[in-house]
Amino acid sequence: MKRHLLFNFLLLLIPMFSMAQKDIYYRVRAEFSVKEKSSDGRSSLTMGKVYYDKARKRIVYDVLFPEKERWLFTDSVMYTIKDGITQKQPIVQGYIDFSIFNLSLNNNLKDYGLQNSIYELNKVVKDEDMVISLWTPKKEYAKIIGDVKVSIRGNQLYGVLVYDAAKKLIGKQVFSDYIKIGGFEFPGEIINFTYLENGEEITQITNYKNIKINNWDEDYFYNYNVAAP
Repeated sequence: MKRHLLFNFLLLLIPMFSMAQKDIYYRVRAEFSVKEKSSDGRSSLTMGKVYYDKARKRIVYDVLFPEKERWLFTDSVMYTIKDGITQKQPIVQGYIDFSIFNLSLNNNLKDYGLQNSIYELNKVVKDEDMVISLWTPKKEYAKIIGDVKVSIRGNQLYGVLVYDAAKKLIGKQVFSDYIKIGGFEFPGEIINFTYLENGEEITQITNYKNIKINNWDEDYFYNYNVAAP
Protein backbone atom coordinates (compact mmCIF):
# COMPACT_ATOMS: atom_id res chain seq x y z
CA MET A 1 0.00 0.00 0.00
CA LYS A 2 2.81 2.41 0.87
CA ARG A 3 4.19 2.63 -2.65
CA HIS A 4 0.78 3.61 -4.02
CA LEU A 5 0.49 6.39 -1.44
CA LEU A 6 3.67 7.94 -2.78
CA PHE A 7 1.57 9.19 -5.67
CA ASN A 8 -2.06 8.92 -4.54
CA PHE A 9 -2.24 12.62 -3.69
CA LEU A 10 -1.39 13.43 -7.32
CA LEU A 11 -4.26 11.29 -8.56
CA LEU A 12 -6.70 13.69 -6.90
CA LEU A 13 -6.02 15.98 -9.85
CA ILE A 14 -6.21 15.11 -13.53
CA PRO A 15 -4.82 18.18 -15.31
CA MET A 16 -3.43 18.02 -18.83
CA PHE A 17 -0.24 19.96 -18.29
CA SER A 18 1.66 21.79 -20.94
CA MET A 19 5.16 22.55 -19.72
CA ALA A 20 7.52 23.58 -22.46
CA GLN A 21 9.77 25.86 -20.41
CA LYS A 22 13.48 25.47 -21.11
CA ASP A 23 16.05 25.87 -18.36
CA ILE A 24 19.43 24.56 -17.35
CA TYR A 25 18.16 21.97 -14.88
CA TYR A 26 17.32 18.60 -16.37
CA ARG A 27 18.22 15.93 -13.77
CA VAL A 28 17.61 15.53 -10.06
CA ARG A 29 18.59 12.76 -7.65
CA ALA A 30 17.86 12.55 -3.92
CA GLU A 31 17.81 10.25 -0.95
CA PHE A 32 14.31 9.93 0.45
CA SER A 33 12.43 8.60 3.43
CA VAL A 34 8.66 8.23 3.69
CA LYS A 35 6.94 7.86 7.06
CA GLU A 36 3.30 6.93 6.74
CA LYS A 37 0.62 6.68 9.38
CA SER A 38 -3.10 6.04 9.06
CA SER A 39 -5.83 6.93 11.53
CA ASP A 40 -6.34 3.25 12.38
CA GLY A 41 -2.81 3.05 13.83
CA ARG A 42 -0.98 1.42 10.94
CA SER A 43 2.45 2.87 10.12
CA SER A 44 5.39 2.22 7.80
CA LEU A 45 8.78 3.56 6.81
CA THR A 46 10.29 3.46 3.32
CA MET A 47 13.81 4.64 2.42
CA GLY A 48 15.95 4.78 -0.67
CA LYS A 49 17.02 6.98 -3.57
CA VAL A 50 15.01 8.56 -6.36
CA TYR A 51 16.12 9.66 -9.84
CA TYR A 52 14.44 11.79 -12.48
CA ASP A 53 15.59 12.93 -15.92
CA LYS A 54 13.00 15.22 -17.49
CA ALA A 55 14.12 14.38 -21.04
CA ARG A 56 13.29 10.71 -20.44
CA LYS A 57 10.21 11.52 -18.32
CA ARG A 58 10.70 8.58 -15.98
CA ILE A 59 10.93 8.51 -12.19
CA VAL A 60 12.99 5.67 -10.71
CA TYR A 61 12.82 4.78 -7.01
CA ASP A 62 15.62 2.53 -5.78
CA VAL A 63 14.02 1.33 -2.54
CA LEU A 64 16.50 0.03 0.04
CA PHE A 65 14.26 -0.35 3.11
CA PRO A 66 12.24 -2.21 4.31
CA GLU A 67 12.88 -4.45 1.29
CA LYS A 68 14.98 -3.97 -1.81
CA GLU A 69 12.88 -3.25 -4.85
CA ARG A 70 12.57 -0.68 -7.63
CA TRP A 71 9.65 1.37 -8.81
CA LEU A 72 9.65 2.82 -12.31
CA PHE A 73 7.04 5.43 -13.19
CA THR A 74 6.37 6.32 -16.81
CA ASP A 75 3.62 8.68 -17.91
CA SER A 76 0.99 5.95 -17.88
CA VAL A 77 2.40 2.87 -16.11
CA MET A 78 4.06 2.04 -12.79
CA TYR A 79 6.43 -0.94 -12.74
CA THR A 80 7.44 -2.72 -9.54
CA ILE A 81 10.59 -4.85 -9.80
CA LYS A 82 11.39 -7.19 -6.92
CA ASP A 83 13.36 -10.44 -6.78
CA GLY A 84 13.58 -10.46 -10.59
CA ILE A 85 9.81 -10.25 -11.00
CA THR A 86 8.22 -7.27 -12.72
CA GLN A 87 4.64 -6.19 -12.14
CA LYS A 88 2.90 -3.24 -13.72
CA GLN A 89 -0.22 -1.22 -13.22
CA PRO A 90 -1.69 1.78 -15.05
CA ILE A 91 -1.63 5.25 -13.53
CA VAL A 92 -3.37 8.47 -14.50
CA GLN A 93 -1.68 10.28 -17.39
CA GLY A 94 -0.01 13.51 -16.34
CA TYR A 95 1.56 12.03 -13.21
CA ILE A 96 5.12 12.69 -14.42
CA ASP A 97 4.46 16.31 -15.41
CA PHE A 98 2.78 16.94 -12.07
CA SER A 99 5.49 15.34 -9.94
CA ILE A 100 7.56 17.43 -7.53
CA PHE A 101 10.66 16.53 -9.55
CA ASN A 102 9.35 17.84 -12.85
CA LEU A 103 7.79 20.93 -11.29
CA SER A 104 11.07 21.81 -9.57
CA LEU A 105 13.23 21.28 -12.64
CA ASN A 106 10.87 23.42 -14.72
CA ASN A 107 10.53 26.12 -12.05
CA ASN A 108 6.75 25.56 -11.87
CA LEU A 109 6.39 24.98 -8.14
CA LYS A 110 4.86 28.35 -7.29
CA ASP A 111 1.64 27.72 -9.23
CA TYR A 112 1.77 23.97 -8.57
CA GLY A 113 1.76 23.37 -12.31
CA LEU A 114 -1.81 24.64 -12.64
CA GLN A 115 -0.99 27.32 -15.19
CA ASN A 116 -1.86 26.17 -18.72
CA SER A 117 -3.91 23.26 -17.39
CA ILE A 118 -7.62 22.47 -17.14
CA TYR A 119 -7.73 24.90 -14.20
CA GLU A 120 -8.22 28.66 -14.31
CA LEU A 121 -7.02 31.23 -11.81
CA ASN A 122 -10.15 32.52 -10.07
CA LYS A 123 -8.95 34.70 -7.21
CA VAL A 124 -5.80 35.78 -5.33
CA VAL A 125 -5.89 37.04 -1.74
CA LYS A 126 -3.27 37.96 0.87
CA ASP A 127 -3.61 36.38 4.32
CA GLU A 128 -0.96 37.64 6.74
CA ASP A 129 2.36 36.29 5.41
CA MET A 130 0.80 34.12 2.68
CA VAL A 131 -0.56 34.74 -0.80
CA ILE A 132 -3.40 32.31 -1.55
CA SER A 133 -4.67 31.62 -5.05
CA LEU A 134 -7.91 29.83 -5.87
CA TRP A 135 -7.91 27.68 -8.99
CA THR A 136 -11.20 26.41 -10.39
CA PRO A 137 -11.68 23.76 -13.07
CA LYS A 138 -12.80 24.91 -16.46
CA LYS A 139 -16.53 24.61 -17.07
CA GLU A 140 -16.36 21.28 -18.89
CA TYR A 141 -14.57 19.66 -15.93
CA ALA A 142 -16.49 21.27 -13.05
CA LYS A 143 -18.69 18.21 -12.48
CA ILE A 144 -15.68 15.89 -12.25
CA ILE A 145 -13.11 17.69 -10.11
CA GLY A 146 -13.14 20.51 -7.57
CA ASP A 147 -11.16 23.61 -6.68
CA VAL A 148 -7.52 23.81 -5.69
CA LYS A 149 -6.06 26.39 -3.31
CA VAL A 150 -2.35 27.15 -3.48
CA SER A 151 -0.52 29.20 -0.84
CA ILE A 152 2.84 30.93 -1.22
CA ARG A 153 4.95 31.96 1.77
CA GLY A 154 8.30 33.69 1.47
CA ASN A 155 8.08 33.44 -2.33
CA GLN A 156 7.95 29.62 -2.09
CA LEU A 157 5.18 27.07 -2.45
CA TYR A 158 3.87 26.38 1.05
CA GLY A 159 0.53 24.57 0.90
CA VAL A 160 -2.02 22.98 -1.42
CA LEU A 161 -5.66 22.14 -0.65
CA VAL A 162 -7.60 19.90 -3.02
CA TYR A 163 -11.41 19.67 -3.08
CA ASP A 164 -13.75 17.35 -4.91
CA ALA A 165 -16.62 18.51 -7.13
CA ALA A 166 -18.88 18.66 -4.07
CA LYS A 167 -16.49 21.14 -2.36
CA LYS A 168 -15.28 18.54 0.14
CA LEU A 169 -11.62 18.66 1.18
CA ILE A 170 -9.95 15.45 0.03
CA GLY A 171 -6.24 16.24 0.23
CA LYS A 172 -3.70 18.64 1.68
CA GLN A 173 0.04 19.14 1.18
CA VAL A 174 2.56 21.24 3.13
CA PHE A 175 6.01 22.03 1.67
CA SER A 176 8.94 23.18 3.81
CA ASP A 177 12.72 23.04 4.47
CA TYR A 178 13.63 24.12 0.95
CA ILE A 179 17.05 23.21 -0.39
CA LYS A 180 18.65 25.67 -2.80
CA ILE A 181 21.34 24.79 -5.33
CA GLY A 182 22.03 27.84 -7.47
CA GLY A 183 18.66 28.85 -8.91
CA PHE A 184 17.18 25.42 -8.24
CA GLU A 185 14.84 24.96 -5.26
CA PHE A 186 13.45 21.72 -3.88
CA PRO A 187 11.33 21.11 -0.75
CA GLY A 188 13.24 19.03 1.78
CA GLU A 189 10.00 17.96 3.46
CA ILE A 190 6.51 17.36 2.11
CA ILE A 191 3.61 16.38 4.37
CA ASN A 192 0.61 14.81 2.66
CA PHE A 193 -2.80 14.44 4.25
CA THR A 194 -5.23 12.23 2.34
CA TYR A 195 -8.87 11.97 3.39
CA LEU A 196 -10.57 8.80 2.17
CA GLU A 197 -14.27 8.27 1.58
CA ASN A 198 -14.49 5.82 4.48
CA GLY A 199 -13.36 8.55 6.89
CA GLU A 200 -9.79 7.29 7.18
CA GLU A 201 -7.03 9.88 7.23
CA ILE A 202 -3.54 9.02 6.00
CA THR A 203 -0.55 11.18 6.88
CA GLN A 204 2.63 10.80 4.89
CA ILE A 205 5.85 12.67 5.66
CA THR A 206 8.46 12.59 2.89
CA ASN A 207 11.97 13.92 3.50
CA TYR A 208 14.66 14.48 0.88
CA LYS A 209 18.39 15.02 1.39
CA ASN A 210 21.73 14.82 -0.46
CA ILE A 211 20.14 16.25 -3.58
CA LYS A 212 22.19 16.37 -6.76
CA ILE A 213 21.26 18.06 -10.01
CA ASN A 214 22.54 17.49 -13.54
CA ASN A 215 24.85 14.67 -12.42
CA TRP A 216 26.08 12.00 -14.81
CA ASP A 217 27.61 9.50 -12.38
CA GLU A 218 24.48 7.35 -12.03
CA ASP A 219 23.29 6.96 -15.59
CA TYR A 220 22.18 3.40 -14.90
CA PHE A 221 19.29 4.63 -12.77
CA TYR A 222 18.37 7.63 -14.90
CA ASN A 223 18.18 5.30 -17.93
CA TYR A 224 16.74 2.35 -16.02
CA ASN A 225 14.78 -0.05 -18.20
CA VAL A 226 12.55 -2.83 -16.91
CA ALA A 227 13.63 -4.99 -19.83
CA ALA A 228 17.18 -4.99 -18.45
CA PRO A 229 17.07 -4.81 -14.65
